[in-house]
Amino acid sequence: NQLPQVRKFIKEPGHADTYAGLKVNFIPHHNPDLVFFNEHGEELERLDLGGFSTEQIHELMQDKGFKKKRSKPWRAELRTCSG
Repeated sequence: NQLPQVRKFIKEPGHADTYAGLKVNFIPHHNPDLVFFNEHGEELERLDLGGFSTEQIHELMQDKGFKKKRSKPWRAELRTCSG
């Protein structure tokens, strides 16, 4: 398998799926590029992820200001005695 670290980031739970605002678009036979867009959908920057490790991609995402999605909040219930 080519680029196992990039594949891990893209496919395995706990990586790409944890970032708010990140959409994965699979294009057959295409280099794995990370493309940044502005609010108007215009391309700002394109990076070839071919030489990156999984950890380096996480660092890049955070350096670019991407935040991880918050996990679901705990559910709580307060129970008291009546009387």
